[in-house]
Amino acid sequence: MIKTLAMSRIKQILILVLGLLPTMTFAQEAPATTVSFIETYFVEITMTILVVICIVVLLAMYSILTALRTLANAEKVKELKAKGVEVAEVEKVSFWSNFWTNINAAVPIEREAEVATSHEYDGIRELDNRLPPWWLYGFYATIVFGAIYMFNFYFLDMPSQDEEFHAEMTKAKKDVELYLASLDNLIDERNVTFADAEADILAGKQIFEEKCAVCHAADGGGGVGPNLTDRYWLHGGDMPSIFSTIKYGVPSKGMISWEAQLSPKKMQQVSSYIYTLEGTVPASAKEPQGEFFKRTEEATEDKDDAGNEVAMNN
Repeated sequence: MIKTLAMSRIKQILILVLGLLPTMTFAQEAPATTVSFIETYFVEITMTILVVICIVVLLAMYSILTALRTLANAEKVKELKAKGVEVAEVEKVSFWSNFWTNINAAVPIEREAEVATSHEYDGIRELDNRLPPWWLYGFYATIVFGAIYMFNFYFLDMPSQDEEFHAEMTKAKKDVELYLASLDNLIDERNVTFADAEADILAGKQIFEEKCAVCHAADGGGGVGPNLTDRYWLHGGDMPSIFSTIKYGVPSKGMISWEAQLSPKKMQQVSSYIYTLEGTVPASAKEPQGEFFKRTEEATEDKDDAGNEVAMNN
């Protein structure tokens, strides 16, 4: 009977271990869509699996030891009975019941007289119970932690909370700058937008004067290149078109590609500045070239409340 019980416990542990294997295999054979998740949380997943395995191993060891102890006690009782020694049946106490009693240092009711004091009021006696071990150990742990903390704070060259805060904020600021820089590098003709910040317009103006004024004039009136202040455009006057023209150039007409010399952010800035030149009055405007171009927001404004196009005098 006891051997059967031990074997049953061992089988249960083996079934539990084998039951975890499909889960681990599934994590290894996950489809390509979950690769990024596994790569992101690889350390956490690995640690969780290791903790689960450790818990299973500990449970298996405990069950095996319990089974072996049960077998040993049964053999001992059997030997004693074979020698004619009477063995009293001992009431079996569960592991958790025994653990709870020990962790609280509880005194059984039948032994309360051993810890009773002389104080009694209205039939209620005061007992001199010990504090629970879990409470004492926790209190001792706080004392040890406090001593280590004070030693580190007063005797070691450890940064203060203010210094740690400022260091973390500085690091966070750099991380934000790196993140924003990475977003700037993702700008292209498909997602470029008008940068209306004053700093961006001024930066775009500086780039224009350094790179573009030689062909388009400092005020955008045109020279070798076309006039950028009128409403006629050779390759489109919206932001994506201007950005694309700057990025790829127009080799057939002598305009080079600036993709290798300007970052996506700088191309957005100079495109935004050129976008603002339309409607300005240059000192010497070159004759219009290309086709009349109406920007999206202007086309929207040219519709009446009924959604019909309104005639314009251009």
